[in-house]
Amino acid sequence: MIVVALAGFGVVILLMAVYGYKVSAKTAEDYMLAGRGIGIAVMFFFALFAISSVWTFYAYPSILYQHGPGFVYFIWGCVVGFVILYMFIGPRLWAVCRLNRFLSPIEAIAARYESPGLRIIVAIVLLGSIIPYIADQSLGVGLGLKAMLGFPPVVGIAYISLLLILIVMLGGMRITAWVNVLLGLIYAFAFLGSLVFVIAKVFPGGLSGAVTVLKANQPALLTTPGPAGLFRPVVTSIVFLVGALAFTWPHIVISTMTAQDKTIFKWMPALALIVAGMLFYTIPFIWGSLVAPAVSHMPGTLVPPVSGKEADKIVQMIISAYLPSWFSAFVFMGVIAAAVSTAAVQLMTASIVVGRDVVHGLFFPQSSDQFLIRTTKVSVIAILLLSMGIAFWYPVELAQYLVGIAIPGFAQWAPCLVGGILWKRATKEGALSGIVVGSAYLIVGFIYRPVLFGLHPAVPTLFVNVTLFIVVSLLTSASRDTVIRMFFDEVEDFLSKKA
Repeated sequence: MIVVALAGFGVVILLMAVYGYKVSAKTAEDYMLAGRGIGIAVMFFFALFAISSVWTFYAYPSILYQHGPGFVYFIWGCVVGFVILYMFIGPRLWAVCRLNRFLSPIEAIAARYESPGLRIIVAIVLLGSIIPYIADQSLGVGLGLKAMLGFPPVVGIAYISLLLILIVMLGGMRITAWVNVLLGLIYAFAFLGSLVFVIAKVFPGGLSGAVTVLKANQPALLTTPGPAGLFRPVVTSIVFLVGALAFTWPHIVISTMTAQDKTIFKWMPALALIVAGMLFYTIPFIWGSLVAPAVSHMPGTLVPPVSGKEADKIVQMIISAYLPSWFSAFVFMGVIAAAVSTAAVQLMTASIVVGRDVVHGLFFPQSSDQFLIRTTKVSVIAILLLSMGIAFWYPVELAQYLVGIAIPGFAQWAPCLVGGILWKRATKEGALSGIVVGSAYLIVGFIYRPVLFGLHPAVPTLFVNVTLFIVVSLLTSASRDTVIRMFFDEVEDFLSKKA
């Protein structure tokens, strides 16, 4: 059944990708940014399910399952980060990119600081962070297929890689956004449906039964700091801060550039708070903090407690053990939908960075649209192969791909991004010194952990980055008046006009 479902799902994706290819204009702007024509309905699904990934289905519940509810502060921080992006940074970035036909946020930053060197450095830092996150998605599908049918993870990794090639190479950003509507609905129904189904099957009295089991067998999982004492107040504060760095995720930042008009930025913060923060992310929280640990610790369970990398599969293991095979197949379609919805945006973003900012920006600045599109598509293959290699390697738990690797790297462009958009006094020298030293510090910290002083990698490295950015900017000459007009005066005039 699951094999038939996988084949059918692949056919649907192929048909959507072919349709997207036929209706799209053959221009770089259309391929990379969906012609800057994404409306509020598609934008909501595009953004929400670009961030709601296999990580949300497997890794987030896994951390809650092992350490209790304290990690929810990360999700709350993420929601705040998205609100910051769509309220303060996104509108101005959208305006300046629309006015000047920028096709990449890095291209806009390079123009703000008049620095081709900064463009390359930011590109390298973001690529080094986003590629492991793409690997996280394909690995999640591989592990899910292994938990269900015992197939080696390579099968799932190869399958999702094929789907990604179809979507990104044929349809570009437009079909990537449209597909997220379908995939998001499948994902949401599968995630919520499996939760309701398992509660009804295992705890007929409702969630109170799960709470009773945990109180009797593992009460520390119901409160902070958790059984291992991990989530103390200082740690939850740091976790919240790390989550708030979601406004730096490049695949979310670039989504703001695809907006049809500025009214979208009035709706997205409320949707992020209400629909995403209060409704959607409640599902994995209940899964990981109550249902999964209660199932593992109740008498006669079919799924005994697991830890470490095995905990990445706990939700899928419970679904496979307690639900009918047909529903398990549907849920796995939801997992694939989650993986594809996020990985396609990430892959599209990474390919734009290579095609527009590295190849076009450094070597062929006068190249045609068709050359730029071809270069971006070739980049898709290269990036996908690299991410597959990382997924095969599987060096860390799924949660660490985002929290421990991607976010610290994404954080390094936060000062030059925010400063370039919101602070007139920011300078090229400040941006360069901050990101170079901060990124170097991060690399050293990955190799020799004591230099991070026991903190999350994003915290000390970003502190150094921000400090240098501000101090050096204040000590060096301000940007030219023409640049200030482009990024501030003209943007403010454009945003103040009636829609």
